[in-house]
Amino acid sequence: MKTSIKKGKANGKDAWILSVHYNGARQRKYFKTYVEAKKFDILEWLGEHKKIEVCGDETLLSVARDLYLTEYTQRNENKAKPTQKGLETTADRVDRFLRFYGRDRAVSEVTVPDFKTYVLSGKWSETTRKQYGGAVSIFMAWCAKAGFGQNPLDWYHKTNPELAWEKGKKFSRLPGICTPEQTKALLLAMPEKYRPALAIMFFTGIRPEQEMNMLRYSDIRHGKTIHLQAERTKTGRERWIKPPENLWQWVPKRVSGNLMPSYGAFNQSRRRAARRAFGWTEGTARKEGFDYPANGARHSFGSYGYWISFEWALDTMGHMSSETFLRNYKNSRVTIEESKEYFSI
Repeated sequence: MKTSIKKGKANGKDAWILSVHYNGARQRKYFKTYVEAKKFDILEWLGEHKKIEVCGDETLLSVARDLYLTEYTQRNENKAKPTQKGLETTADRVDRFLRFYGRDRAVSEVTVPDFKTYVLSGKWSETTRKQYGGAVSIFMAWCAKAGFGQNPLDWYHKTNPELAWEKGKKFSRLPGICTPEQTKALLLAMPEKYRPALAIMFFTGIRPEQEMNMLRYSDIRHGKTIHLQAERTKTGRERWIKPPENLWQWVPKRVSGNLMPSYGAFNQSRRRAARRAFGWTEGTARKEGFDYPANGARHSFGSYGYWISFEWALDTMGHMSSETFLRNYKNSRVTIEESKEYFSI
């Protein structure tokens, strides 16, 4: 870092100009007297400056993130059919990484091992890991190319397309599901205002974040069908779902509004309910529960629904590909007897 203090002009008036050459860039600060310029705390100023502006290798992740999304928005607007969803998805996936690693960390501090740790930190499926990891990999490669960190080829070659955590043989694990006993215990432990939403997810396999979050009581013909409007589904296809009979005892009649007022609050309540699902452990002051698997309700419906009617389960979940269904949603350990028990809860 080089500094200099020279006399000059600022807005037509005499001033003392403090110039700071740092990371290949020059910053200036103006003072009325030489003494003020000499006593100025340059390090503190640069620290505050880094929070809002580009500073070469010391550019903060939060600053790089804003610039990246700005450029992403501009590219999106130049497309023939710009979409807001792509920007929101990218922003969410980059922000998840920043919350994990720290928004006020320098881009140059992030390493490929840090990236691997993040990708492996969540209980995600292989597909989800590729989606979330890929978004971060592209963001970090963009940062490197912009001169904020390491060589962009490091990120492209070491994290794409394999994403670096598992090379060679690929393993396909059975989807995580809830047993009939766990399902019933979780429903009973769930707060009453969220119980209908969880029951619908367990017994119809409706996608939680996009479809369930927009479902209203007015979309339900109690005892008959559930209507998913085309614009509220992931695939863009309208669906009229015919649920199993056992569902209706969990869904109240003549209620208005959304079934899931807040997806975040719902998730938090479900995690707490899973911990206390089976009540108090005998002779202890600890509640005994279980670990709710990732996307557990949808996986459970697919696995148990397969034995009731494969075509019904496929259509109810909104799948057009039987191959995708069998690969991602059928747990082969489930039996016909367990399926009957599940749909009698």
